[in-house]
Amino acid sequence: MKKNYYIITGTIVRVACGKGYGLNLEPNATAKCVRGRWKPEKPKCEIQPCHVPATEYGIYTMPTESGHLMTASQVLGTPGIGHGDEKELNETDPIPNGQVIHFSCEYGYNVQGPTNLRCWLGEWAVTSMPECVAAPCELPLLHGATYEAGYRAGLTVAHASSVNIACEAGRSPPATLNCHLGRLQPTVHDFCRPLANLSRPRPTSEYQSGSDIVREDISELEPDVDGKTVTDCGPPARVQGTLIYRDGAEVNGTVIMEGYPHGTEITFRCIASIMGEKTTWKLICEHGDWVGKSFNCEELEAQSEELLNNNSCTFRNEEPHVVSFFNDLEITETVDFPAGAVIVSRCSDIGKYAMTGSQARKCIGGSWDGAKPTCFGLNQENDYAKKPPTILFRHSQGPIAQTNDGKLLVYPGTVLHMECLWMRRFGNPKWNVTHYIPDPERKYPEGWTTDPGRDSQLEYRLSIMGAVKEDSGIYRCETPARQSHQVEIIVEDVHCPPLPIRRGLVANGLGTQLGTEIRFSCANGNALLGAHTLVCRASGNWSAPLPVCESVECGEVVQDTPLGEGERRPRVAVVSRGVGGRAAFSCPAGWALRGPSETVCLPAADWARPFPVCTGRYN
Repeated sequence: MKKNYYIITGTIVRVACGKGYGLNLEPNATAKCVRGRWKPEKPKCEIQPCHVPATEYGIYTMPTESGHLMTASQVLGTPGIGHGDEKELNETDPIPNGQVIHFSCEYGYNVQGPTNLRCWLGEWAVTSMPECVAAPCELPLLHGATYEAGYRAGLTVAHASSVNIACEAGRSPPATLNCHLGRLQPTVHDFCRPLANLSRPRPTSEYQSGSDIVREDISELEPDVDGKTVTDCGPPARVQGTLIYRDGAEVNGTVIMEGYPHGTEITFRCIASIMGEKTTWKLICEHGDWVGKSFNCEELEAQSEELLNNNSCTFRNEEPHVVSFFNDLEITETVDFPAGAVIVSRCSDIGKYAMTGSQARKCIGGSWDGAKPTCFGLNQENDYAKKPPTILFRHSQGPIAQTNDGKLLVYPGTVLHMECLWMRRFGNPKWNVTHYIPDPERKYPEGWTTDPGRDSQLEYRLSIMGAVKEDSGIYRCETPARQSHQVEIIVEDVHCPPLPIRRGLVANGLGTQLGTEIRFSCANGNALLGAHTLVCRASGNWSAPLPVCESVECGEVVQDTPLGEGERRPRVAVVSRGVGGRAAFSCPAGWALRGPSETVCLPAADWARPFPVCTGRYN
């Protein structure tokens, strides 16, 4: 409804919202004007939120900044804004439009799929939802022991699998390593120890597994399996923009241990960007030193975003009845598009098919955002079963056209008949009209069609007689089975730019209004390069660039027709190589020409086929 448009008291309006928006009026979507106020309340179309999905072993968190939700640009790293804290979300929590949430898995599980999900118009803008899969284990380097059955250090084994360990001479006991959610059990210190050390008791009463060891007690520790003194490590250097985990649990940034025992494994994880990049690395405490390579998250993220932002997207339209456009041109082949490109889709016939999925999709990070559109047939394609009704369009006294985004454009003055298909014996459908500019006095004739050649038992018609701008709006047909289909109509005076005059180009047709079709040819026998026909489209643009006429010539006549027994190729004499030019064929004495005696140079610079052959006189 436009601003400053006044409604008289007592008027009842029915409101419909676009895709991705929800109406605040329940349950019948109507509001009444009562003494200058809307009852029960003023109609509003509000952007639909998304809801946190339920994922087994999954954790969804929301980035915050000083307790407030962050926008997508902040998550991407707006200069001067930090990542802040993350708030864990519960299943079905509402998430506002444009908000990005982070997905991770419980300890022992790895993420499969995107780690960041963006809410867009009530849907998650991802191609597939993430999952948590059990983490595998990497086999460590062994001292005094070997893996059996061909396993070796550095290989990865799956969750719930096992590997047997054999000890070298003088060491015991052997063991079987079991992979459980990313961790190997038992640890490398619990098997294949030197026999001389087995009798020495371990100070387990003082140093329980995983406990902190203070520096003053280091001298009391026993040597490890290689005879070296086991020394703990100091706190690892913190890396900006990371979360730190020890044994799967996050290390509090304000309370860091003074020392970490030999063998402690620390995991650093860069806070994932909105593009889904997530980098992790590990440091292991070995004899008082941290072993492993550290990274810089900011540099990694910058490189990652630059890479992703430059990734192109491949578009393949494999869905039947879906038509897609880029910059007002229909995409008919598999095409690679640059980052940032936006494609718009609709059904091939908006009256016969209904679309699900995203109408507009953008190339982001090598993938198309939103949901892939699909079009499904309505009741005409399903023997008029319990499906939404098909709407047929019939027009006169003016053109109509489908816009790229799935609306019906009607030229002013056009007579438009919309026929809702429904079996008459099951009751009457009804048309509901919601104008852009409400007008209670605007009515339309409707009823079962009586025109010759039409089916009065199937076609329930609404007619717009001489369309004007005020007829623009949403026209919905609802059947007695409560199935409905709607069409958005725009009445607009659309004209394409005047076509320039080009020398030698002959235009057959006049006008620039919507639907105008102009055919082209060339004078003087020149070849037409480009589209032979231009149509004024709903966008106000011609369907193709203006063609040009150029002089072309055919090359040599290459006779490549396969020869049969008793056949030979004829002689050829080129009379003219220009378009329409001719080349003549002839055979030597005693041979007969089978096929055309001449060929013509075509506008595509090829000689017309087939070519003749020479045959023996008695063949």
